[in-house]
Amino acid sequence: MRLKFGIGVIVVVAVFFFWPKQEDSPVRILFIGNSYTYFNSSPELLKALAKEAFPDRIIETKLISRGGMTLEGHWQEGRALAAIESRKWDYVVLQEQSRLGMRVEIDDSTYFGNTAQFYEYARKFDVAIKAAEAKTVFFMTWSRRLRPQEQAILTHAYTSIANELGAILSPVGLAWDLVRSNDQIDLYYSDGSHPSAYGSYLVATSLFSTIFKKSPIGLSGNITGLELSGRGEPGLDSVQLVNISSAGAKEIQEASWLVNQPYYKTKYYSDVHEPALLYEIPLVKTEEILNEKAIEGIWYGTSTYSNNYLGVVLDIATAGNELKVELSLYSPDRQDWLGISEVKMEDNNLLFTITDELRDIASDMIFSLSEGELNGISFSFKDNITRYKHWNFSKDKMQNGTNLASVAALQKALQSNSRRQGYVKAALDYYKRYSNLIGKEYQPSQEYLMAMSGISKEQNRLTEAQGLLDLAAVLYPEDSAPAPLPSGGISPPPPPGPGVPPPPPPPGTGTR
Repeated sequence: MRLKFGIGVIVVVAVFFFWPKQEDSPVRILFIGNSYTYFNSSPELLKALAKEAFPDRIIETKLISRGGMTLEGHWQEGRALAAIESRKWDYVVLQEQSRLGMRVEIDDSTYFGNTAQFYEYARKFDVAIKAAEAKTVFFMTWSRRLRPQEQAILTHAYTSIANELGAILSPVGLAWDLVRSNDQIDLYYSDGSHPSAYGSYLVATSLFSTIFKKSPIGLSGNITGLELSGRGEPGLDSVQLVNISSAGAKEIQEASWLVNQPYYKTKYYSDVHEPALLYEIPLVKTEEILNEKAIEGIWYGTSTYSNNYLGVVLDIATAGNELKVELSLYSPDRQDWLGISEVKMEDNNLLFTITDELRDIASDMIFSLSEGELNGISFSFKDNITRYKHWNFSKDKMQNGTNLASVAALQKALQSNSRRQGYVKAALDYYKRYSNLIGKEYQPSQEYLMAMSGISKEQNRLTEAQGLLDLAAVLYPEDSAPAPLPSGGISPPPPPGPGVPPPPPPPGTGTR
């Protein structure tokens, strides 16, 4: 009797754990992603498609998101992990940041970096998801409008980690590639990166095909639901989320179903090879002897470190046996200094480190001398972004059509005059002289002055903040000026120059 009873228990347990999920049982899906997921409320679109296909089933979705979020960011924040552990989910959909969490910037172009961070946190989340007895689904994203060749990188990355972990792969990016050539269906939002309504509908139909293993062909392209915020929080009222034409919906549905077929997977991404890098790391070319005598003096130039400046001035001098370097970036309204340290000459190159205090970024610099010009590259790494920026200097004071030496002289005079004449009078005189210099009228925008004043106030530079407000009131009298700030015994405000941070600063800028 005991033996028979034991066998009976084994049979019951086996049936309980391995019996297929009932067709009318609830399906609960947790999404972890960013704007690629919350644009047009993709989880709500998937829920609506599933309810239409399975009217008797309960479909629940939840989104944990934030703009630009990486899987590492989600893991560190803790909200996603808490959501995984909060209840019983059937599927957890993971969507990595569009550049896979790490990227390389070379001048004004951005490329994919390595995938180490993506893989590390995908593995961590997969362990947590399996511990919660749910299934991991990787949401393969798409390449940007102007970079279709980068889909191979995304396909390789998502396929590799899904294969390694035995997870489910939803090939959204491959469906995107099939549809993107149709001129009648624009999958992209105006920025060429985020999904349009058509693009989000493709996300939903692809995930539907993957999770439910059912064709979405014939389902509605007109969907209402709760609008999700950037953090994934649903609104109170149902609104129209997408309204896709019948022809457009059918083409998207067919592509979404096709890429989920076993033969398509075998042919296109079950054995994907790692693609070659699409960039080369820039290097400096050393062609002339570089020594103190050859490089002493003031150099004028430009840099891709930030494109929001008129130009850059590099001042190199020797004091005894010590080499001193000053680096200033000039805009029409201010002079920004970058901190300099570890100056040395090595292997016929000038090397030093610049510190951008405003953005807390340090960059290593290397310069060479070629045909009488100093050409350099800066390298930095922060927030999982590797940046390479070019710097080019010569003795020519004219840069981008502006005499940088004259701009520097005007801003130096402004600092002196503001202490003697008062900030507003000195600033008005400066802008008049600067306008004459460039041959057209120039004055700072009201938005700029107000933002700068706000920053100064936050940093407790109250006199400076009030001076900026006073200048805004003079230049834009038609707008009512805010009430004066309380006096704070601060020294007279400097011009919109040294020590005043930009509002907000362009990437790579800083103040002394």
